[in-house]
Amino acid sequence: MKERPEVDVRIADLEDAGHQRAIIELLDAYAKEPQVGGVSFSPEVRARLISELQKQSAGRYFLAFYEAQAVGVAICFLGFSTFYAQPLLNIHDLAVRDGFRGLGFRGLGIGRRMLQTIEAEAASHGCCKVTLEVRADNLVARRLYEDVGFSAGDTSSSAFAFMTKTL
Repeated sequence: MKERPEVDVRIADLEDAGHQRAIIELLDAYAKEPQVGGVSFSPEVRARLISELQKQSAGRYFLAFYEAQAVGVAICFLGFSTFYAQPLLNIHDLAVRDGFRGLGFRGLGIGRRMLQTIEAEAASHGCCKVTLEVRADNLVARRLYEDVGFSAGDTSSSAFAFMTKTL
């Protein structure tokens, strides 16, 4: 069984240069994973990311630290549920770095701690729910999300699909 590190999850400070670097590095590492796209951020994206996040008034950003090292990132945005007439918090990206004593930081409860912190932040904003998207083949992440109370929503039909259109 992997050792459970002491992890501190906090709201990221986009004015802090160390937090800025951590967000870019963690998201870039996540983007390079084959199941996410397998491509590193372009220099243009790396240069713009923080300034564009700073413009997002509905953005809520989190970093998980083990000792002084950033090991997890979550990018979230406040939204609104018309069906509940209340705010919601959407987890747009959540990633935990690989690399704890050669075994990786994954599987150590860091994602769970991040989700607990995100849920507390959502509750503090009066949100009715927390939402996220997960790849159907990402069984480890799906199991974690289900363990902390997420469900697939209406599974009685296949009427819904996640779609994108790149502009």
